[in-house]
Amino acid sequence: MSALHLTVRSVGLEVGRDTARRWLIRGLELDVRAGDWVAVVGPSGAGKSTLLRALAGLRAPDEGRIALDDQALTAMVPRARARRIAYLPQHGEPWLELPVRELVLLGRLPHLGRLARPGPRERELADAALAQVGAAALAERAWSSLSGGERQRVMLARMLITDAPLLLLDEPTTGLDIGAAARMLAACAPLVASGRAIVMAMHDLELARQHARTVVCLGRDGVRVGATDDVLTVEHVARAFDVHVRIGPRMIFEVDDTR
Repeated sequence: MSALHLTVRSVGLEVGRDTARRWLIRGLELDVRAGDWVAVVGPSGAGKSTLLRALAGLRAPDEGRIALDDQALTAMVPRARARRIAYLPQHGEPWLELPVRELVLLGRLPHLGRLARPGPRERELADAALAQVGAAALAERAWSSLSGGERQRVMLARMLITDAPLLLLDEPTTGLDIGAAARMLAACAPLVASGRAIVMAMHDLELARQHARTVVCLGRDGVRVGATDDVLTVEHVARAFDVHVRIGPRMIFEVDDTR
């Protein structure tokens, strides 16, 4: 697994069509290197998922440039890009009865020839990836039989088997109970320690505060990027989410009904 440097320069992203087009994000500047954990936070509709799709090379920015090791993402061959960037969308594919190990093996396709099939070595890698995320016992299970937390850990294993140095996850803890969310994030921590980079859209600011080193806040007052403690302050969060905030051992949010 090689080092990486993802650069985001003066990036703007639009949504809508024709006269209804509007800017979600403008002027975003970001650097992501090996060992970084970046949380993308913001209100619903602020552009978190749109940004992650752009960072995955699945849509071009409407202005500015996104590059991986100085090569524009949209200029990269998709197979080569898939070896460098693994992306977990918020709503995955309905894999139905596909066995877990076979699903994880799909992550090796960017490394195989067009007609090649996974062999014993790939199966060993799949089992190792499942073990790494605490899901070894699920290898023979059908996808349809898994809980939400189990599915997210299996999809993380599929990302690991790509050997990609950059992992993009779109709100992977959404809909999970406290324990499942904690296990998911606990599985991510060693990946960062080993030199992978994670960019994760997160709806829970307390979890972002605990895990991320850098925060991209897509707020109602614009974009803010910086160290976690510098961005997730009372003032910045209040403006970004239009709520009152008190920070003690945990963040406490209060709706201001007078606004």
